[in-house]
Amino acid sequence: MRRLLVKASLAFLAASFVILNGCGSGGSSGPGQPIVPSDLAFRFCRVTDVEGVMHAQWACDLPTRGEVRYGRTMYTQQTNAAGAADSHDVVLSGLSFSTRYIYQITARDSLGRAVQCTGDFTTPAKATPEPIIGNLRIENVTESAARVSWQTDEPATSILYYGIGGLTDSVVMGNLIMEHAVQLAGLTPSSIYRLRPEAVNATNLRGFGRDTTLTTAMQLTILFPDTTVGLGDTILLPIRLRDAEDLAGLRIGITFQTGMIEVVSVDEGPFFTGRRGFIFFDAIRNSEGYFLADISWNIDYQGNQQIGTDADGEGIVAYARLRGLEIGEAHFTFDADSTFGLDMFGNVRTCGLSAGNIEVWP
Repeated sequence: MRRLLVKASLAFLAASFVILNGCGSGGSSGPGQPIVPSDLAFRFCRVTDVEGVMHAQWACDLPTRGEVRYGRTMYTQQTNAAGAADSHDVVLSGLSFSTRYIYQITARDSLGRAVQCTGDFTTPAKATPEPIIGNLRIENVTESAARVSWQTDEPATSILYYGIGGLTDSVVMGNLIMEHAVQLAGLTPSSIYRLRPEAVNATNLRGFGRDTTLTTAMQLTILFPDTTVGLGDTILLPIRLRDAEDLAGLRIGITFQTGMIEVVSVDEGPFFTGRRGFIFFDAIRNSEGYFLADISWNIDYQGNQQIGTDADGEGIVAYARLRGLEIGEAHFTFDADSTFGLDMFGNVRTCGLSAGNIEVWP
């Protein structure tokens, strides 16, 4: 049994959204003053408190990209604006309460012209003594795993409670930090999990996050039926995909007893009719008793939003063309280590495997 490194890789487009939070409430901002002369001009440039979170905001007379540098006495932190736009609103993170900061905002247009403004702001006093939990995010959900992250408004240890129906399990993080993340594994497919994060600060005060839920994906299944092949004959063995949600690619690895059968080829199945799919890599090693096939298809979009793939549903994804060489059982089965899917965000999806018996008859 072997795993073959693929020379070509599946192409996936994944959108990444990064949201950074500030802290507290009631802060103040000093005025921003342009310091670099340029044909490009600010319409406004400021740092302001928005519901207890410090935001850097600016707009120019043309679309710009930009960056914000800030710190207590020098610029020790930086965050960037995402893409060119007429105006920007960037959340500043990693701030302390009741502290004066200086900032510098730099905006650049498509011609490379730049304009800067500087100023200062003071963060608000902490509104509550216990840590506040916010920006709870659930990402990369598969049939058995998920990533859960959140932020606290001050350094704190964290615990994430989770479970099906009740909060029966937990993950503890013992470091005093403000950015928290847990990778949950071993989850049950097609199940609703309840989640709640809690945080404890250095003075042992406890804060509670909101209860939320996540639903794991269905367990996709790869299967082929019991099949017989006559000695010296050639057949097409259908390999079927079932319960695939938002799948964008698939690797199939199969091992078999050498000398019993010969894998002549791996062919596309009728699943691909009108679905823009293709087998872009295969490796057949009859002398070593295995083959691999990598299968991909296009991701569907609605505007710029990914809405799923043509792999939703059930169908025959490939045919293995087999020739009988010697009478008996071929021990033709899936290699669990090299059979898996990739979803539309590039996450590995494990597969339920159901292999029939392949026998060579006289």
